[in-house]
Amino acid sequence: MTTRFTWLKTIAYSGALALVITGGAAKAELADDWQDTAMGLFNAEKWPGAKRQRALTILHTAMFDAANAVEGTYAPYAYTGSTNPDASAQAAVTQAALHVLSTLMPERKAELEIAAKERLASLKSPQSGIALGQAVAEQILAARASDNANFSTDYTPGPAEAGVYQPTSKRQMVAPKIREMKPFVLSSATHFRVPPPPALESMQYQRGLSEVVKLGGKETQTNEDNVFIAKLHAGSGSGAWNQIARKSSASCDLSMLEEARTLALLNLALTDALVAGFNAKYEYALWRPQTAMEALGKTYQHPTLKADMEWSSLVPAPMHPEYPCQHCTSGSAAQEVMESVFGDGKMAFTFNGKGGLSKDYVSFQQFAEEESESRVLGGVHYRRSNAVGDMLGYQIGSYVAETSLQPLKQISDIKKCAGSR
Repeated sequence: MTTRFTWLKTIAYSGALALVITGGAAKAELADDWQDTAMGLFNAEKWPGAKRQRALTILHTAMFDAANAVEGTYAPYAYTGSTNPDASAQAAVTQAALHVLSTLMPERKAELEIAAKERLASLKSPQSGIALGQAVAEQILAARASDNANFSTDYTPGPAEAGVYQPTSKRQMVAPKIREMKPFVLSSATHFRVPPPPALESMQYQRGLSEVVKLGGKETQTNEDNVFIAKLHAGSGSGAWNQIARKSSASCDLSMLEEARTLALLNLALTDALVAGFNAKYEYALWRPQTAMEALGKTYQHPTLKADMEWSSLVPAPMHPEYPCQHCTSGSAAQEVMESVFGDGKMAFTFNGKGGLSKDYVSFQQFAEEESESRVLGGVHYRRSNAVGDMLGYQIGSYVAETSLQPLKQISDIKKCAGSR
């Protein structure tokens, strides 16, 4: 149990494939390299975040199962065939990635084949590895073929009454149907139950709104460090944690199998956190602080906030209901997975956010806690939503780390590494 639990708690990729293929892929960072290629194409196709996240999870579980089908060290995610210790793991991973991405993006098949050829060029006998990777990819894709993934943005908000979520801009809604998708590890979107948000007349809600108005408003937050934190994490989410995982894997010089497992575990947790978090969001449909402030003196009364008060959130409110905090859910889940791989001690890394913003961190916990706090500082979440999101993410991350891709035999300890990138 981490101290974060006691407290109770997209990286910008290149849009062109030519910028992603930078010569022969480093063997031990093959999963990292393929994620770069995938994200470049997702960006070029302007895929929404939920669609990218599902695809990344399919990609990373396929690459892990392919590498593991050579070594047989861990329980696979979906592959049920036999292992082949004589096959090239690099060929297996490459073919698995090629088939998954070509199936998900058939219009990009030619470019993907170029990327695969680049990564197979140095191999002398890749045939058995290619066959193995193909078999693995087919099983992974078959396992997700009927997962009910729906990336429609269609959404009809509830009545414009106190507490009911209303869109905060004219942008498209974010993933209102993703709650219907079958999770990758959890038994259902409600595997871990989320309690309802506090009533509007409760002291907890009233205190929470007062706090976010004070800490998260353009007109009320003047501390430069707090403004920086709010903006640094505004667009982080799953992209941030994939960046951190890739840097940590490289810093610790993980083997290809361990790197593939780390990224697979992380994305399994991130996707299931998305499904569970958004299930609760659209179930409870709680309004954002911005909407509550606009309703003061009209449909909502607050004991201390004045109806004529000018207020706007420091960062734009995301286009989905407020409760619980998704940054918190995803961040807490990611922290638990990362600590299951690298340990919960010091792990130094630099996070590079959007707009040229960056910051150094000394642990996964430090990043996750700041990421959570940033949503109050940004004016888009109440404290209670953060706490519930943290708890939900902790449960999901712990469950994924303890039940998925578990070792089948004795392995070397890789938890002593301290990151330096």
